[in-house]
Amino acid sequence: MAGVAANRSTVTWSQSGRAQDVFVRRLEDTPANREKLAAEAKKDKKPSAIVDLGKDVVLLSSAYLATESKIAKPDGPLLKAGRTASVDGVEGKILSTDDGFAEIDASKVVVAVVDTGIDMDHPAFEGRIVKPYDATTGGTDVTDKQGHGTHVAGIVAGAWGIKDGAGGVARDAQIMPIKVFGKNGKAEPTHVAKGIRYAVDNGAKVINMSLGGDEAALKKLGLWEQMPEMKEAIAYAQSKGVLVVAASGNDSKDDISSYYPASLPDVLTVGAVNSAHKRASFSNGGNELEVTAPGVDILSAYPGEGATYKKLQGTSMASPYVAGAAALVIAQHPDWSAEEVMEHLKRAVDDRGKTGKDIGYGHGEINLFKAAFGENLPVEPAPQPKRSFGEKVAQFFGAN
Repeated sequence: MAGVAANRSTVTWSQSGRAQDVFVRRLEDTPANREKLAAEAKKDKKPSAIVDLGKDVVLLSSAYLATESKIAKPDGPLLKAGRTASVDGVEGKILSTDDGFAEIDASKVVVAVVDTGIDMDHPAFEGRIVKPYDATTGGTDVTDKQGHGTHVAGIVAGAWGIKDGAGGVARDAQIMPIKVFGKNGKAEPTHVAKGIRYAVDNGAKVINMSLGGDEAALKKLGLWEQMPEMKEAIAYAQSKGVLVVAASGNDSKDDISSYYPASLPDVLTVGAVNSAHKRASFSNGGNELEVTAPGVDILSAYPGEGATYKKLQGTSMASPYVAGAAALVIAQHPDWSAEEVMEHLKRAVDDRGKTGKDIGYGHGEINLFKAAFGENLPVEPAPQPKRSFGEKVAQFFGAN
C-alpha cells in the first residue's frame, strides 16, 4: 500500500488505549514523506501521531487520540514518541506526536480575569492584554500587588516556552484584566458587578472569577445588600452570550449553596483535583458544582522582575483552566451561545467519584481533548437545577 492514502482505521496503544475511526494518511517511508506528514500534522487541528509501520509511514489524526501534552494530563495511556501503536493490527513505532492545541487560533477570543489585577509587563502576556480596568476606581491602573490575578491569567492564556512546565490553556487568547480588589484586599460585590458589566460591554466572551465568599461573611462585612447587583450582572453576561466561570472555594465543604458567586445560576462552577485526579482536600463541593480541573501545585506567571513564576494551589487555579478550555471551544464555535459552551464543557469530562454527577466532582474532571476536539459528546441525566437567587433569598427570610 506504499504511496496510498487510506481512509479510517482503528488504532490501539499501550495496554488500554484505543481510538476508532481514526483518519490515516499513508505514504512510502522516506525522509521527504516523513517531513511532509509532520507538516500536515501541524495543520490538522486535532491530536495526531506519526507512526513507522516498516515500508510505510502513517499520519494518524483524530479527536480521540490521547497524545502526550504539556497542557492536558488525561488519566490513562498516552501516545508518546518511542512507544508503539497498532494500526488495524499492524504494529509500528511512534515517531512523534502533536496534541493539536497550538493549532487552534484563539487570538480573537477575549477572556476577562476579574481579580487582583495583572503584571502588565510580564512576558507571558506580551501583546495580548486588552482594555484593563480598575472597577474600584474607574481607572485603568491594574497593578497586581497580590499576585493572584497574574497567576490566574497565566493559567488561562500564558505564553509557552518562557518557563519549562508553565503556560496557559489558550496560549494566544487575549486577556482583559479587571481589578476588583480594593486596598483593603477585599472584593465588594458592587465592584465585581461593575467589572462583569465592563467585560461584557468591551468584548469579553469568557469571564473568570477566582473569588467568592459565603453569606455569613458578606453579612458580617455589611456587603450582603450588594449581592443583587452581582446576580444581575451575571444574568446580563449570560444574556449577551458571555460565559461566566467561577471557583467553588477552598473550605473543604460539601455545601456551597450560600457561597457566591459559585452558587448562582448562569455560573459554571469549578472545583479542584490533584495530579492523581482526586478531589483536592480544600476543594468545596455541592449540588452547584459543575466540573473540576487541576488546582494543586500549579506553576504560572507571577509579578516580579522579568519572567517570574510561582506554584499556587486552590480552586482559584482550577477555574481559569476551565476558562481557557472555554476559549478554545469558542475559537472554533464563535456562534455558540454561553449556554451551548457551558453544556459542551459539562460533557467534556472524565467521570470521577461516584458514577455520574456528584457533589465532589460535579460532572467530572475537564478533559481538554474532549473539550477542544470532541463532538456529539454523550449527555448525562439531567442534574438537579440550581436554585435561583430569589428562591434562596426567599428561603432565608422564611418566605413560602
